[in-house]
Amino acid sequence: MKSIKLLILFQLFLLVSKAQDPYYSQYFMSPMTLNPALIGKGVADMRLLSNIRSQSWGTSQEAFKTTSVSFEKRIAEKKFTEDQLGIGISFVNDASNGGLLNKNFITIGAAFNKKISKYSSFGIGITANYANTLIDKSQLTLQNQFGSMGFDRSFQQGDPMMIANKSYYNTDAGIHYSYEDSTWGMNFGSSIYHSAKNNQSLFDNSLTLLPRYSTRLSVFKKYKSGDEFHLLTSIDIHGENNLFTLGSIYKLNIPGDHPINKLNIGLFDRFGYSIYPYVGFESTHWIAGITYDINNTNQKKYNYPLQSIEISIGWLFNNDKKRERIRSVTY
Repeated sequence: MKSIKLLILFQLFLLVSKAQDPYYSQYFMSPMTLNPALIGKGVADMRLLSNIRSQSWGTSQEAFKTTSVSFEKRIAEKKFTEDQLGIGISFVNDASNGGLLNKNFITIGAAFNKKISKYSSFGIGITANYANTLIDKSQLTLQNQFGSMGFDRSFQQGDPMMIANKSYYNTDAGIHYSYEDSTWGMNFGSSIYHSAKNNQSLFDNSLTLLPRYSTRLSVFKKYKSGDEFHLLTSIDIHGENNLFTLGSIYKLNIPGDHPINKLNIGLFDRFGYSIYPYVGFESTHWIAGITYDINNTNQKKYNYPLQSIEISIGWLFNNDKKRERIRSVTY
């Protein structure tokens, strides 16, 4: 009976979460979850990117923790010259309730960005992914684990509980257009995820993972000093959840021989959810950034509103090679 109650509780939790994908404040640091057409885009040779997003209520246990790692490789450069063919692989872990519920995603994909004029290119990409939802029984605290000093997970749970996990396969696709000359540039892309509408229910077919539609637009101005100003918009439609984000980043060029080449300062508004500042640093071979979400929902009225912090870091292999236009990431 206890096992059945727990399974029902987990099912209700999945329904409340509405089978959402994890979202990033620094979405531009996770190109394979942003748009498959960005795989290998602007990569000189290889690129390794990672995001860690932690959400908690006050000082309590982490409510959500999302970790992503992606690796991209540019290939066939001799054949395609200024065109870009890239392949990539990524891993995402989305853990909730202190690691009790884990969602894991493994994705592989490829993209081809074709030069269509002196200053512009058009790309298309596709990914295939494997996803798994798993309950970590070791993170449970049951009543027979309560002792004189409170709950102790080292005590036997006393419940021979078998909890099912759910797996599925899916494909995603995206397109991307970019323009850049000596004074300004723009990026526009659109993608679709979960087109197969997989079932995520632990019991029946009551929980369908609906398609997610994403659109991104950014425009940037380049200055003689090497500084840049970027204006970014992002729209995500995922079932009943619609997210609209508007933000800007000023990239301050640091001339001379320094470990840091650019200081990036930004501010974003995820309308109806949060406002978050962004600080980033760029070098020839690496990029890093941090954001902190300032809650902008009704939760801020409570004593312990949801707090979110996100840290990103990336390493750019052989980025000193002279190529057409190499950027750390595509905003």
